[in-house]
Amino acid sequence: MASRAMLRNAVPSTGRLSYNVKKTSLRAFSTVKPSRQQQQEPATTNEQSAPAQTLKDLVPPTDATLKKPIWRSIAESAEPITPYNMSIGRLMAAGLHLGHSTSLWEPATLPFIFGTREGISIINLEHTLVYLRRACNVAREVAYRGGNILFVATRPGFQDLAVDAARRCEGYHVSGKWIPGTLTNAQQVLGRHATPDPNDPGKVPETFNPDLMVLLNPLENRIAIAEAQLNMIPVIAITDTDYDPRRVTYPIPANDDSIRGVELVAKVISTAAKDGLLRRKQLLDKKDKEARFNRGERRL
Repeated sequence: MASRAMLRNAVPSTGRLSYNVKKTSLRAFSTVKPSRQQQQEPATTNEQSAPAQTLKDLVPPTDATLKKPIWRSIAESAEPITPYNMSIGRLMAAGLHLGHSTSLWEPATLPFIFGTREGISIINLEHTLVYLRRACNVAREVAYRGGNILFVATRPGFQDLAVDAARRCEGYHVSGKWIPGTLTNAQQVLGRHATPDPNDPGKVPETFNPDLMVLLNPLENRIAIAEAQLNMIPVIAITDTDYDPRRVTYPIPANDDSIRGVELVAKVISTAAKDGLLRRKQLLDKKDKEARFNRGERRL
């Protein structure tokens, strides 16, 4: 009996062994609960370190910078479009590649058409980029030589574009209806609006014709194009797939129904004219300084 008891104490049974293992494993993963003093100590320290918050602390200050939308931040960081950084991607983003339906197709625009898709003619933007650069060079040269540029846009939605473009390059604009005879009979149509001569008020005021016309919607201004041809005035116009580009001097094959596209074309052309105007002012200032310097030498 004694030997059996000693054997049981030395080698426990399988049941007792499994029980002991399970018990030790539970003890290993168990956490000891802290006492009440340990629970109260960190709470008191946090209360002493952190100050009491009020409603004013939760309200942000008025001078705090607000987060801008993503599209606005991208637009501000993007480089403005000028005649020197134009690209086919920007022209396509403005929708200038979309023409009219094939039922309204003008055969003279065949060299400018890339293809058709779902019954709509697609304009080749490679030609658009080349012709737009040529128009910018013409506007820059006219402004550099002191010529007057007239922007015409009579379609609703395009009127403000012509006004902004004219103000940008110190030009002129026609945003309402084109009055027949504005160029061919300018003395009768515009004579009453011209400023009189301060030295001779009784003299009939003199009117001037523009040196370059920029038409943003030539389809509705055929009379203006005819009068410009009679007065030998070059015309820059946006010609869509339903308009004959041979009627104007410098056509720009592009979509004339997209407001964003027309705004881009008007902005680029007016920016080029502004560049020519600044160069002219610099040249005149340089000549004026040279003239003053020569006068000073002669006096000495």
